[in-house]
Amino acid sequence: MKKKRFLILSLLVMVLILIVGCTPSAPPVQYGTIDVNSTPIGAKVYLDGVNTGQATPIVLTNIGVGSHTIKLNLFHYKIWENNAVTVVANETTHLNPPLVIASEETKTLQPGPEGIDSGIESKFPNDTYGNLTYCDVGNNATTIRRTYIKFDLSTVPANAAVVDADLKLYHYNGSGTDDFTIGLYKVTSAWDESTITWNLQPTCSVDAEITSNITAAIAWKSWDIDTLVQAWLDGSITNYGVVLKDTNESSVNTIAYFRTSDYTSDTSKRPELVIYYYIP
Repeated sequence: MKKKRFLILSLLVMVLILIVGCTPSAPPVQYGTIDVNSTPIGAKVYLDGVNTGQATPIVLTNIGVGSHTIKLNLFHYKIWENNAVTVVANETTHLNPPLVIASEETKTLQPGPEGIDSGIESKFPNDTYGNLTYCDVGNNATTIRRTYIKFDLSTVPANAAVVDADLKLYHYNGSGTDDFTIGLYKVTSAWDESTITWNLQPTCSVDAEITSNITAAIAWKSWDIDTLVQAWLDGSITNYGVVLKDTNESSVNTIAYFRTSDYTSDTSKRPELVIYYYIP
């Protein structure tokens, strides 16, 4: 009886050995390396569409064998991309492409009456001022004044890489004697110049994107908003425009007056947004 059981067990073991021996084993995963450089150096490196978080020169290790895509992106240069970078097991593939400088272009937006800008005033909280030829920012003992403005960016290429962008307003007059600082704040909800009032203001950011000191001098005043314009163009932020207001609306006794897009006596003094960009 014991011999019979032993024989059966032996046969089972042999069958299992045969089954295991006939089952194909998975081939070992093979890797290679990509040595990525560029001229000039410092380009962001993307592997198969994913940002590696690193810049050239960099060695990418443990890359599966086969074909891969490498993209290099450096500010003010054309994007370089190769979608057929071959990786061989236990070998290093070397890349060192020369990057091409992208030519810079300029777009000046200076709309006429179709432009979107309006002042509002706390003293008259239900009044609209969207068709006035001026707007104002500041405060005095009786009122606080703010200005909202938005530019249509549809004529700027959506893939533009912004080098610089300047909002310019022509400061033609003022009241009061104090120098003060006007902050530019990102607007975060929709508004319309024909309906906006002090009581119907859209929401905006708490902190100023940038500030500009205002003196009594009659001149163009400028706010550098390249980061904001870039975000509007690439869609990471919805373009609701900006609001300009005194950074301290409780203490300053000065109001600055600016021309709007409805000003007709000298159209060169209408608000401008000057964008310097390149196509990567």
